[in-house]
Amino acid sequence: MSASKPPSPDSAAAAARVPESLFSRMVVGPVLFVSFLLSLLLVDRKTYSSILGPNHDAHGYYHSHQRKLARSEMDQAFQNRSRVIAGMCMISGIASAIVLWIISSGWYYLRGGQS
Repeated sequence: MSASKPPSPDSAAAAARVPESLFSRMVVGPVLFVSFLLSLLLVDRKTYSSILGPNHDAHGYYHSHQRKLARSEMDQAFQNRSRVIAGMCMISGIASAIVLWIISSGWYYLRGGQS
């Protein structure tokens, strides 16, 4: 008699896991990553300007509370991520419109300005 092992919860979860779509891997993942980095940059700049403000003796405060500050910065970055994504969409839409306008203007002039 051969006793087989019951399937582990990890293998059952792996078998039930749906593979990510190409769109999710190629578009959504990088957009979320870049938006998080940009929002972290914005939060970081605000934090450092308040820590290293007019009184430059706050250096000890930063080093003694690094973990709390890092956790706070990450929380703020996750909260600002939707605004950053909206800003990225607006900028990419404006940039796309400008590029299309340049291409259409170039095409118009290449054809000799004829309608």
